[in-house]
Amino acid sequence: MYGKSTERDELRGRFTKWMEVTVYRARLNYLKAQRRRIDTIPLEDASIEKLCSQEGEEQWIQKMRRADSLDFEEEALAAAFSQLSALKKEVLTMLFLLDMTPQEIAGELFCTVQYVYKQRSLALKKLREALKGGDAL
Repeated sequence: MYGKSTERDELRGRFTKWMEVTVYRARLNYLKAQRRRIDTIPLEDASIEKLCSQEGEEQWIQKMRRADSLDFEEEALAAAFSQLSALKKEVLTMLFLLDMTPQEIAGELFCTVQYVYKQRSLALKKLREALKGGDAL
């Protein structure tokens, strides 16, 4: 009789530990999913002033005009930058000139943050190759 009692206690302990681990992992997965979720509001709740405002658009146009007039110290860098695609130029300009975060850029370009990171790394790789003399642009 004593053996069955300890065996049950051991099984109960294993099951309890398994449940703790399972619940802990489920909680972590839930929190990860919540961090990835984009906060949205229903269109009915958005104020009409914010939806119709062109003030933000005008500021955006001014920022981009300033970004278009880049002055490079090195001609090789200017030439390499001019060979990049428009999207890669825009991502680099927003990141380094306008000091925007990848999350802000993703919001402006209506893409994912991972896509912004990918475009940045590809653009920097092409710039490096062009400056080393590979001229892969």
